[in-house]
Amino acid sequence: MYDYNAAIAALNQHWRTILPCLIGPVIFTYIYFTTAVRQSLREKVYVESFFAASFFFWHDLSFVLRYKDWFGGRYDHWWFQSWWFALVGTVAFEGYLIYLIYRFGQRDLWPNLSKRTFGALLVGGTVAVGSVWFLIKYGLEDDLFFVSFVVTAIIPAAPFHTAIMVLRKNRAGQSVTRQLCMTGIIICLTAAFAQVSDFFLSPVYLAFFVCFAAWPLVNIALIRSLPPAPSPAHEAAGAAVAA
Repeated sequence: MYDYNAAIAALNQHWRTILPCLIGPVIFTYIYFTTAVRQSLREKVYVESFFAASFFFWHDLSFVLRYKDWFGGRYDHWWFQSWWFALVGTVAFEGYLIYLIYRFGQRDLWPNLSKRTFGALLVGGTVAVGSVWFLIKYGLEDDLFFVSFVVTAIIPAAPFHTAIMVLRKNRAGQSVTRQLCMTGIIICLTAAFAQVSDFFLSPVYLAFFVCFAAWPLVNIALIRSLPPAPSPAHEAAGAAVAA
């Protein structure tokens, strides 16, 4: 897919144009997660799908745990070291988002279960998603996380945001800001990696890029077309009528 030595040489050669493409996704990522946590606490709903939060968590944790590779090891380089520092914080955000699914998600996802059983299923599900992540990661032969960065940044998130809106039939837990962050992340990463390997200029990759850079914009249109989330008082009144 790409040659390590050539990739490192390209990162060093084009560092002036690649560095902004590193800073951009880090900023967008932290805006995404801080907005998600604040909105979840404010609206008392889960805002990220369980699969997406777990997939993010395993991607970033597996990168962080390879500290010895990035600092003084086989892949000692400023690009990976910079991402290591950035992802230490995102792992904490992702773990907290999984907790917020436990705290607020049972009503939507599995209301008939006890809280303890629901929590146990989330723990087991997180492990299961980890097995999916590692299967994909090692199947890609993407030791430098180039492809996995763009895959993780958008595929688990954008389609599941659509699914949550379809399920709820309102825009609860959804944010235009987070959708724009996803598009910004994939644009910046693609701009960086296209300078590193011709794979990121191939028709296959560019087709992926166009589809998933546009998907969050479709979500924005859906957010604007849906009604706001019902107030707690309205929900309580509806439940009383149904009873």
